[in-house]
Amino acid sequence: MRFALAFWATATIVTVGTLLLCSKSEPFLGGLFFVPFAFGPLAVTIGLAFALRSTVAQYLLTVSSVLYGVWFAFVYTQAVYVNPDPQSPIAFLFVGIYAFPVLALFWITAAVAHWRKWKWTPNQRMHARRPSGLG
Repeated sequence: MRFALAFWATATIVTVGTLLLCSKSEPFLGGLFFVPFAFGPLAVTIGLAFALRSTVAQYLLTVSSVLYGVWFAFVYTQAVYVNPDPQSPIAFLFVGIYAFPVLALFWITAAVAHWRKWKWTPNQRMHARRPSGLG
């Protein structure tokens, strides 16, 4: 399964992030409110992981998920430990929105890489170089 790398990396980041959000909320399941906002962009990444199965696209999607995980860890650390405040959880409503432009670049690049791989298979490259009229 070619989509396994990007899918499992993204699923792991979402699971760990969800557990982090829930661990600091009262009640425990109260952290689930922030999951769609904080990890909504990774739902797009998971969808693309199923659609874009070329190796380059999978690596790009994995890198985008890991970078998003680092971004989420930074925001989480700032909101919970460095600058704790009663309004700190509001940051989790915007973490996905702020990361969207960078993630969109990765998504577009992965789609283009997959398209180029799909469009230019070795057999098609051979036929594209053949002069017309030679059969």
